[in-house]
Amino acid sequence: MSETHRATFHRTVPVEGVEMFYREAGDPARPAIVLLPGHPSSSHAYTGLIDRLAGRWHVLAPDYPGYGFSAVPGGAVSFDRLAELTSGLLEQLGVERYVLYMFDFGAPVGMRMATSHPERIAGLVSQNGNIALEGLGEPLGPLAEWWGDRAAHQATVEQFLSAESTRMQWAAGLRDVAAPDPALVAVDVALLADPARRAIAESLLWDYQTNPALYPHWQGWLGEHRPPTLAVWGARDPFFTSAGAEAYRTANPDAEIVLLDTGHFALVEELEAVAEAVHGLLARAYA
Repeated sequence: MSETHRATFHRTVPVEGVEMFYREAGDPARPAIVLLPGHPSSSHAYTGLIDRLAGRWHVLAPDYPGYGFSAVPGGAVSFDRLAELTSGLLEQLGVERYVLYMFDFGAPVGMRMATSHPERIAGLVSQNGNIALEGLGEPLGPLAEWWGDRAAHQATVEQFLSAESTRMQWAAGLRDVAAPDPALVAVDVALLADPARRAIAESLLWDYQTNPALYPHWQGWLGEHRPPTLAVWGARDPFFTSAGAEAYRTANPDAEIVLLDTGHFALVEELEAVAEAVHGLLARAYA
């Protein structure tokens, strides 16, 4: 069983003028893992995983600007900017080397961080964080139509950011659609109801179209550097299919693939299995 450690600290620090919130647990002298969240959520989705990792590792989980408890920055936000600010936060905290855990939006953020600063990357964990065209599921098709004609398909993104859609994304592919903690879902619904935070989310959904063009670059980087890599995946995820997990091994033949009988938010139903797989990856990365 995973060790548990419940002393998690909650802090906010300014990074390039943006107040960024993060959770931190474990001994800072130990090797680090950074948990990158995904839309429509933030670091609060990681509370169970933090608890199971912090007994042996130094765990950090930031909130992106405009998400969770981080401040809303002025103007549009891109994935390039998220990567810069997240890297800046870790630099400010003196965390020089780390394993990245990438979920959903965390993959395009984390791969930008990795390719910009490969010397900092001890390993990668992707939990339903896609980097391959073959991993894109059918429910993302309407977003592609919106990218093609923003004005004509504006209703698409408004629906995607609705309370109904947020609840659906938490439940997507789960064996038990009632399994997500309603308190966690309610926080995400409430935050996205704020017009300023909603605008940040829309900016990022618009910018998501820049990611597929970078997939070959990210895959090439994985093949060249071959960091210890784990793709632990909810195989029932309709957004990012299990083909996206297999793509990590295609790029890096040394990658470990773990497919789980659950959905997009795999930690809801398979927390223990994910934690055990991540412990194994961390042990290999820091051997």
